[in-house]
Amino acid sequence: MLLFGSSVNEILALSKKPETLFHARDEIVNLLLSNPSSPLVLHAAQIIYSKVEILESARSSPEIRVANSIIKGNLNDFYVSLSASDVKVLPNKFDLVFNLLPITRDYSKFFDYISNSDYMRATKLFSKLKFIHKIPNFENFLPKEQITSLWSFFSQAIEISPETFDTDAAKFVASISTQYDLHSLYMKTYVWLSGLNVYQAQNGIKTVDFETMVSSFSHVKIDPNLLQWKYIVSKYLSLYTSITNATRQLSDAKDLSPFVRYATDFYRSSQDFPSQYKKQLSKILGTYLELLLNRVSSTEFRIPKDTINDMRKLASSNPENPNSSKLVAIALSAYPSSSDRKETDVQRISPWVYLVLVLTGVTFSLFIPRVRLTVYRILKFNKLELGFYMKKLSKSPENFQWHMKIAEIYEKMGRYEEAQKEYGVAMKLMGVRR
Repeated sequence: MLLFGSSVNEILALSKKPETLFHARDEIVNLLLSNPSSPLVLHAAQIIYSKVEILESARSSPEIRVANSIIKGNLNDFYVSLSASDVKVLPNKFDLVFNLLPITRDYSKFFDYISNSDYMRATKLFSKLKFIHKIPNFENFLPKEQITSLWSFFSQAIEISPETFDTDAAKFVASISTQYDLHSLYMKTYVWLSGLNVYQAQNGIKTVDFETMVSSFSHVKIDPNLLQWKYIVSKYLSLYTSITNATRQLSDAKDLSPFVRYATDFYRSSQDFPSQYKKQLSKILGTYLELLLNRVSSTEFRIPKDTINDMRKLASSNPENPNSSKLVAIALSAYPSSSDRKETDVQRISPWVYLVLVLTGVTFSLFIPRVRLTVYRILKFNKLELGFYMKKLSKSPENFQWHMKIAEIYEKMGRYEEAQKEYGVAMKLMGVRR
């Protein structure tokens, strides 16, 4: 029996070399004829005939390289030869490799690493396993694993080794996943993505890009929620980068004009994001606005009046935003540009219309203050409008809004120094540092 076992081992040793493989086949046939029921001989015959069929099915040089690595029984050489770009889909007989190499053991080990959060080892093994999609029907030979655990692997491993998640990786994941697996995978990914902050969002986008690639090789379309998240976060990262770069450039900028325009653009764009992103944007935008306020306040820079009005309108539409007061402070910190200070010619009003407006104003002035104030504005009665707000201010001197209104009227009257003083008081009441 020992002699017989030695003979089998010698034949198996012959089968590990391509040049002696067919000699090993002849030898195992002789043993089968004399010992047809021996489990040891039958097992050796299965190994040798699997190698022969793989080698005989190889037609091209790349396929022969893969076949030779299988014959030699070297698993690492097999993964390397299989990863070559000139190796496409292998012939059907190559699925016999699962009788010869412990690929399924590696596959199970890969999922064990994921379950233990050992993403470094999982990534290293995944970079080899992903190429087995080139073997026909390979998924039928793999043990059943919890595919949805891959979402945690993607989220961590893409940061470790982004180049690993290529077309081959996508084909591999698509092949081992059922429709149910992919739907569950997308759902878990979306839940994970919704809680990411700015520092994690870039990896989130890479994960969505990879899963989009996976969906292109399967019959399951990517979840539209993932694409919507990617769109929002891509926009967010772009805005975050823009504000950061503008803040860095603002310190040494000689011309503040573009940076003043950026203030309204940044503020307006920062409103439409999920709460966890809006918080980060609010923080860096606040830094930018404070720096801009200091620069504008310390120079003779003149802000165009339409920009000032835009700033005030934006701030008033969202008073609870912590950056609204800073935006208003910038608007209040400088006079409008000289071209905007010139009074425009008052349109000629028909005497009859003028008389009707005066009579209407007189009629309603005793009863409806708001109508009276409107008449003052239409007729350019700046002094009367000023008196209206002065009376309001006397009743609530701590209300910054009355100071702002009075400052605006002083601007209309060309009394810019008084306007600046009122703006300064309003800023102090708003708690804005100049």
